[in-house]
Amino acid sequence: MQDCDNFRPQTFMLTASTEYIVGLTLHVKELMNTRSNHNLAILMAFTILLAIACNSVTLFPKPTMEPKLLHFENDMVAFDYPAGLVVFNAADPAFIPYPSSLRLGGQLVAGLADPDEIGNDGTLYRTLGIFRQPISPDSNLESVMETAYSPIQRTKGYLDATGPVKLAGLPAYQQTYSYFDYGTQSPYEMRDIWTEKDNMIFRVSAWTPPHNPESFAAFQSLADDILNSLVIKENLPPVVETPETPTPEPTLTPTPFPASMLRHFENDVMAFDYLEGLNVYDAGDTTFQCYPDFQLGGEMVVGLGDPKFTGFGNYYRSIRIFRQPMPSGSNLETVMLDAYRQVEDKFPRDQGEMDATGPVTVAGLSAFQWTYQVHSGEAAYELRDVWIPKDGKLFIISIWTEYTNPDDFTVFQASADLLLKSLHIK
Repeated sequence: MQDCDNFRPQTFMLTASTEYIVGLTLHVKELMNTRSNHNLAILMAFTILLAIACNSVTLFPKPTMEPKLLHFENDMVAFDYPAGLVVFNAADPAFIPYPSSLRLGGQLVAGLADPDEIGNDGTLYRTLGIFRQPISPDSNLESVMETAYSPIQRTKGYLDATGPVKLAGLPAYQQTYSYFDYGTQSPYEMRDIWTEKDNMIFRVSAWTPPHNPESFAAFQSLADDILNSLVIKENLPPVVETPETPTPEPTLTPTPFPASMLRHFENDVMAFDYLEGLNVYDAGDTTFQCYPDFQLGGEMVVGLGDPKFTGFGNYYRSIRIFRQPMPSGSNLETVMLDAYRQVEDKFPRDQGEMDATGPVTVAGLSAFQWTYQVHSGEAAYELRDVWIPKDGKLFIISIWTEYTNPDDFTVFQASADLLLKSLHIK
């Protein structure tokens, strides 16, 4: 057996056909339906031997190309993670890993989700979550795990690596298994690592559909890197029990949404209210990418993206606000027509579901709104741009979404109206 320090990824090159060896390309969605148990068995056999030899949490070789790393830190943990993952902070109710029927206890400390594995309804199909829960003086780690797993039926998974490991420098115990949820066509691959610190149980859960050998191995390698950088802090704050409450019903308010569902944004340029659940991106954040992939000018002041509409690193439902100087000697009509002319070849404009082109008033200012539809393949996108001149500057609010159905589209436009009605430009 090779020494761990001399291990090289090429030692375990698979003999799968080249159609699998695609990596992170636009063919990912097609590969999601591919299964190859034979190759998975080969992969698991080698990686189990490697895990035994190294006696650590690391199960898979690192990829040869390292992605850009970002750093996460809160009051409880710190770790590095690859850019592009969706991050959830402590107690975020939106972090519900699939299978959602499987609850092992504890409160969320931090969560990560693969943006290419988020359903249109916000379901998170590939996740890594860190949870914690207090442990009573008369209990121990073994009994906590036994209680957590007692209601569920587990089977042996592709990854067979249950046993003692280290996590954040602490003795830990890893459980690997398959779990079949009747809402899926195949079992999910589950990996839970449990440890104890300062009278608290910490659990890290990496859950994923297997898909194919390469994507499964890549996710496990990614999880290894995150786990190996994990730090569990000292002097941890106490766990505060918060009862689960249902989503409030709409009440008689100035908007179709109750005040409890609204959030507020403010910077040195503007302020507005927006509907909870959107991810907010500050000016200059290059990780915020939207589709259709064009913009009408200016620099972004702020952007909001709906995590339920993502794929390939892009948001397919977004609201972005841009700012640019009004060109000397020009006027609003000329600037608008020039902007649309530049993208007409790639995205010709058609009549959209929302027929509301014309003058409007936004933030107490005279503005002009364009509504139209563009296509990319079979998908239709409903675009709504609001152009607002003020004090020699031009603000452009781009409200864009992939079209799904009339009811969903109406709700999204109502949430955009809420933002526009509350907008204050300083």
